[in-house]
Amino acid sequence: MNIPILYEDEHLVVVDKPAGMLVVGAAGRRQQTVVDAVGRQLGARVFAVHRLDEDTTGVLVLARTAEARRALDGMFRSHAVVRVYLALVSRTPSPPAGTIESRLVEEQGVMRSVVGRGQRAVTHYETRERREGAALVECRLETGRRNQIRVHMAEIGCPIVGDRKYGWRRGRGASADRPLLHAWRLRLRQPITGAELRVEAPPGEALLRP
Repeated sequence: MNIPILYEDEHLVVVDKPAGMLVVGAAGRRQQTVVDAVGRQLGARVFAVHRLDEDTTGVLVLARTAEARRALDGMFRSHAVVRVYLALVSRTPSPPAGTIESRLVEEQGVMRSVVGRGQRAVTHYETRERREGAALVECRLETGRRNQIRVHMAEIGCPIVGDRKYGWRRGRGASADRPLLHAWRLRLRQPITGAELRVEAPPGEALLRP
């Protein structure tokens, strides 16, 4: 399959990641990854510099050179990249906008908020649209921990629709067979030239429909 390219230059490529694909390989999994597919499309090796969960869609940056890879790694580690997501959650947050801060650790394959240890995680959120049995929420990452938005939305009683791992259960509201989380917008400095890049991936029908 060809993965849609949103932006490319000689140093990096930004793609619209589909659901159901790992960004890079994982132990015990034998399937095509985003890195594999984009590398074949471009006819050259590409490198992952950040991750999206397997079923999360949207904007993903890949490096095309070792120089860009080093620079982008540093930018993502220092949280110099602005990342905005859309999530369909199972109820309207209260308050409808705010900031969630916690410390996250992994326990038996699940990320959890804990006291006094773990990695600092900060998510800013704002409700964009209320729907029957759901709400469309914009989430901006201040940090970028594994499963961060999924954990934080569940933590305030609003698990993402389709996210059984973090507490969503099928009921009378919106339904899905995967977590409805989409990496919507990204802003960063081109690591070599310093030019500002703004890239957006349009959300899919499941997030757009009322």
